[in-house]
Amino acid sequence: MGVIYEKDGHIVKVGLDIPESKNAMGPDVLLELYNIWEECERDKTIRVVVVYSALEDIFCSGLNLKTAIPLLTGMRGPENETEEWMMKNPAAWSKAILKYKDFDVPVIASIHGYCLTGGFEMAMGCELRVASEDAIFQMRETTLGIMPIGGSNVFLQHQVGMGRALEILLTGDNFSAETLYDWGFLNRLTTKDKLMDTTMELAERIASNGPKSVRGMTRCARMIQGKTLGEAFDIEMNIGAPIFSSDDAREGVRAQKEKRKPDFK
Repeated sequence: MGVIYEKDGHIVKVGLDIPESKNAMGPDVLLELYNIWEECERDKTIRVVVVYSALEDIFCSGLNLKTAIPLLTGMRGPENETEEWMMKNPAAWSKAILKYKDFDVPVIASIHGYCLTGGFEMAMGCELRVASEDAIFQMRETTLGIMPIGGSNVFLQHQVGMGRALEILLTGDNFSAETLYDWGFLNRLTTKDKLMDTTMELAERIASNGPKSVRGMTRCARMIQGKTLGEAFDIEMNIGAPIFSSDDAREGVRAQKEKRKPDFK
């Protein structure tokens, strides 16, 4: 129990399996996730990551109200090394929930059940999102007198627009998967029994493409946020031009001419 890490070929699956807290993320889980993302940055053979829940009725209930939240609100100080790590490294625990992301591999969130607060923000930090029809999304921080700081104030406006983002953040209400699919937050909406199959189908489709181009586009998507049009075009060119003349590009064109699947390394 804790965080599951499984690698199959070029795809990594990262599963939350913390039944005692409904997948709430305390300092120990945040540190474990942080280390996993660091490994994803080091391992250049990874092409896609899938984040999912191993529990039956919930994706993630956010930061742990008994451990992480009391630290962040100043209700108590750190009591062990992991809690000290969390308080001394806000950027590190923010990386754990994908607010900041140093690795260029696309991450797909596979969501069922309740997806709450910090768990919702982790889904926002993913590049793609697949959900089952039973998924419920909520940013309830305002009902606790807290302002969320895991990226939702920034991510959501880009993903669903300012008006809809503020409705989610300011009301603290529940939002159905169907609504968030209609609003463009979700890439796929499926039944619960087909959730992982649908997610893996998408992951495998991406993993079969040129790894340098996938990494480049994933990196570009993050770097152009907040830039002027001219700056964004420069970033696209600086990332894309070397990929255009890479071994991957030559293999892809060669395979197209020879009418075979490319063998990307």
